[in-house]
Amino acid sequence: MKLIILLFVSLLFAANCFTNSRFCEAAEPPAVRDSTGKLVRARTYYFIQLAHREVDGWGFQLGRTGGTDKRCPLGIVGQDYYNGTAVQFLPVNSKKGVIRLYTDLNIDFNTYTVCDGWNTVWKVGQYDRPSGQYFVTLGGVKGNPGREMISNWFKIEEFSNNYKIRYCPSVCGDCKVTCKDVGIVEYNGQKRLALSDIPIQVKFVKLVQ
Repeated sequence: MKLIILLFVSLLFAANCFTNSRFCEAAEPPAVRDSTGKLVRARTYYFIQLAHREVDGWGFQLGRTGGTDKRCPLGIVGQDYYNGTAVQFLPVNSKKGVIRLYTDLNIDFNTYTVCDGWNTVWKVGQYDRPSGQYFVTLGGVKGNPGREMISNWFKIEEFSNNYKIRYCPSVCGDCKVTCKDVGIVEYNGQKRLALSDIPIQVKFVKLVQ
């Protein structure tokens, strides 16, 4: 009898989802908002910037991380008084048009690079022994959720009336993952993104084209 009741409730919920879109939206995580309060949408370009007013315009861009004499590899570095390079957010469910909190997504600069074989999707790099860090780097792969691509998935979460980016993928149910926030690490004169216990507050500024 309990099984029949649960089945009936599930069917009723599904029916409401088909007939009442607002009911369905209420069952989903809250939507992410940009700096003007509008919905953040998939496959649209946004600057990721620090949320603090005193450093307004402080964004992230592709930068050389192998030394000044090497063009590659490229990492993600912060730049003062610069909007940065815009990114696209690509949710794990490619049919979704709105980016929502706590949802797995790829982050992609989607731009040209001089490094052969390097695409611009964010991923968590391998442990860097000299620095003792797990840097957020480029070279990830769009889509294909699962064990092999576990390092490519991030989430947006609320943080102090703004947002933070977190590495805590749920695209692989039996994978062991240590969840960490994305923070800033100063290394070799650069401010680089890396996994950290100290998150950064960010906002999303839509690119006006």
